[in-house]
Amino acid sequence: MALTDYEKYIRTDELLGLQKTPETLTCHDELQFQVVHQAHELYMKLIDHELRFACQLLGDNEPARAITTLRRVGTVQRVLLHSVDLLDTMAPTDYMTIRTGLGRGSGQESPGFRTMLRLPGETVWPAFAAFLEARGVALRQIYEHPHDHHQLFQVCECLVDYDQLLQTWRYRHLMLVYRIIGTGTPSLKGKHSDLLSHGMKQRFFPKLWDVRDEVFGAWTAAQTAKGSDPGYHG
Repeated sequence: MALTDYEKYIRTDELLGLQKTPETLTCHDELQFQVVHQAHELYMKLIDHELRFACQLLGDNEPARAITTLRRVGTVQRVLLHSVDLLDTMAPTDYMTIRTGLGRGSGQESPGFRTMLRLPGETVWPAFAAFLEARGVALRQIYEHPHDHHQLFQVCECLVDYDQLLQTWRYRHLMLVYRIIGTGTPSLKGKHSDLLSHGMKQRFFPKLWDVRDEVFGAWTAAQTAKGSDPGYHG
């Protein structure tokens, strides 16, 4: 039977041929495991594509379109988060069986994940910093007067969303590891507590977090100077 236009465009023959055949599966759940991770790589490829486009839009002085694009990135990140729920349905013993075929492979080796970690510092922040410099506006000004710089504030907050969702993704993956192999079993990449400690300390756009300290610090000092206790103490 001839392929339909849809099948040709989506390349379904090739796409659906990328998974193990039924007779080669180590267990029933291996198909789910493989499909979920392959889908993750596709979504991460889309995130890469959209983030680079957002940087291009900032370079072209089109912040409104950049905001739309960055919000799309956040939506894709949330799809990634929700899709992990599928892996929660897997029994630990089935994962052990899958592990025999996976070898020493780890999600930390994911090219899409490594790209998501690398893009903020290498690509996105330089493009955003150049955009702000061209506008002659500093982060401190934006966060002290967000309503006077509404559009710029939205760009900043979209970047914070990316940062927060990426940290949440790392934490969610760690919780999956706990659920499947336990809290005491060392993973291939080290102790879970060490991974969690490192992941929770990392900020992908640190200046967007630091500016909050600066704004609250200045406000606290001003309130204290007036004899008022703001409830925050440096």
